[in-house]
Amino acid sequence: MAPLVSVLMPVWNEVGFIDEAIESVLQQEWPREALELIVVDGGSTDGTREKLERWAAEDARVRVLHNPRRIIPAALNMGLKAARGELVARLDGHGMWPRHYLRACVDHLGRTGGLAMVGGAWDCVGRGWMGVAIARAVSSPWGVGNARYRTLPPHAPPQPVDSVPFWVTRRQTFRRVGLFHEGFPCHEDYEFNYRLRRAGGVVLLLPGVRARYVVRPTLRQLARQYLRYGHWKGRFLATAPASIQARHVVPPLWMATGVGLLLGALFSKTWVGPALGWWALYGAGLGWATLQLSRRPRPLDWQPRSTWILPLALLLIHLSWGLGVWTGLVRGPVRNRPPAGTQGLSDGDRLLLDSAGGASA
Repeated sequence: MAPLVSVLMPVWNEVGFIDEAIESVLQQEWPREALELIVVDGGSTDGTREKLERWAAEDARVRVLHNPRRIIPAALNMGLKAARGELVARLDGHGMWPRHYLRACVDHLGRTGGLAMVGGAWDCVGRGWMGVAIARAVSSPWGVGNARYRTLPPHAPPQPVDSVPFWVTRRQTFRRVGLFHEGFPCHEDYEFNYRLRRAGGVVLLLPGVRARYVVRPTLRQLARQYLRYGHWKGRFLATAPASIQARHVVPPLWMATGVGLLLGALFSKTWVGPALGWWALYGAGLGWATLQLSRRPRPLDWQPRSTWILPLALLLIHLSWGLGVWTGLVRGPVRNRPPAGTQGLSDGDRLLLDSAGGASA
C-alpha cells in the first residue's frame, strides 16, 4: 500500500499558473487515496483565491489554508503542521511536475534511507519573446553559476547537492532538523538543507526527473528577484559563514571591483584605463555567452530581439545578485533561531534515524 504523500504549495497571486500547477499534482502516477495537496495562500488579490476555492470544492484532496504572514517559510510551516502524510513534498505555484515526478522521487528516497531530501531538476521556461530569453539566462552557468538543479542535463546521474527546490522527504526529517526558518523570507530552502546536511543528511538531485518552472517575464521583475535572492544569500552567509563557497564570493567581488573602477575613473584619469579594460573584458564575456545561449534549438517564441535581450538579462542577474549579497552582508546575520521540530519525535523515529547514521541534532 502506497504511503500518504502531503504536497505543500505556497502561493500568492498566481492566477496565470495555478491551474497547471494543481493539475500537475493531482494527475501524478500515485494512488488517488494516498495523495493530498495543501495550498497555502498568502492573501492573493488577483483571482487565485477564487480558483483555489473551486478546486477545493471539486476535489477532496485539495485543502486551502490562509497565510497571514505572506512569506514562504511560514506557509511551509503551516502546511507541515496540517499535513497528514508520512511523506511530504513541495511544489510552487510557478512550477509543474511531470506525471512520474512524485513516484520517481519517492523511489529514490526509499533507496537512500535515513535523513534525506530528493528532488528533480528544473526546465526553466518563459512566455513571450522576453520570457524565453530570461529562461535561457537563468538556466545557464553564465547566469547562475553551478546551480546544478538548473544547469545539469537530463542524462547526468543522480548526485548529492547543496539544495533542491521541489523536494520529497519523510515527515521525520522535520522532527529531526526542525521547521523552516521564518527569519529567512527568501532562501529558506537552502538554509533548511544546510541544517539537514550538517545533521548528517543528504540532498539528492535527480537530473533525469524534470519539473517545469515558469520564470519572471520582464527584466524589472528579474532584477528585483535576483536582488532579493542576493540579499538573503548575504544574510545567510553572515549567519552561517562556514557555508561560504567560491561561487558565493565571485559575483559580489566582481560587482564591487567593476563599480569601484568606474567610480575611480570618474575622479581620476589613472583609473580610466583599468576601468575600460575591466568592462571590455566583461563585455566580451557577455558577447560569448549570448552567442552560446542563442544557438538552436530555440523555443517557438524566440525572436531576433530575444537574442539582443540576453546580455542585458545576464548583466542584471550579475549586478542585482552581487549588490544584494553586499546589502545582506552589511545588514548582518539573522539572530532568531528556526522553529524546533524534535518535540514530536518518537522513540521509534529516533531509532530509525540513528540506525541510518544521522548525527544528533
